[in-house]
Amino acid sequence: MSLSTNAQPARTAPWHVWVVAILTLLWNGAGLYTIVMAQMGRVPDLDASETAYYSQQPLWLVIATDLALLSAVAAAVALLLRSRAAVWLFALSLIAIVVDNVYDLAAKTSLALVDPGWRNLTVTVVIVAALQLAYAWAMKKRTVLR
Repeated sequence: MSLSTNAQPARTAPWHVWVVAILTLLWNGAGLYTIVMAQMGRVPDLDASETAYYSQQPLWLVIATDLALLSAVAAAVALLLRSRAAVWLFALSLIAIVVDNVYDLAAKTSLALVDPGWRNLTVTVVIVAALQLAYAWAMKKRTVLR
């Protein structure tokens, strides 16, 4: 009995997949921890304006923010597992990040409007999220993700 000729050998992942996946997990995990702790008021060195910012967010925005962070962490784990789900999870995260920031800017509650450091951080978060999605998409196209 012979094996099917259509069977493809398992493809090994390039070294950079592991590096990117681990860095992505660390970045998104740190963001998740920091934001959730800030939302709960458990960051001791948070200044008054930041404390007020987090305590005045509508519940749907808190949920959307947490969804962005949780889906990014799940995407990093999916990338480590070489799962195609990483693409859709990174896409969900990026969409939630954009929705959060568009609302915050439109409501004029964004800290990025008053602090250049927050502005830089906000832009960095959006760029990193877009790069994570682009990387996962590229790995899917190269059939590294299954």
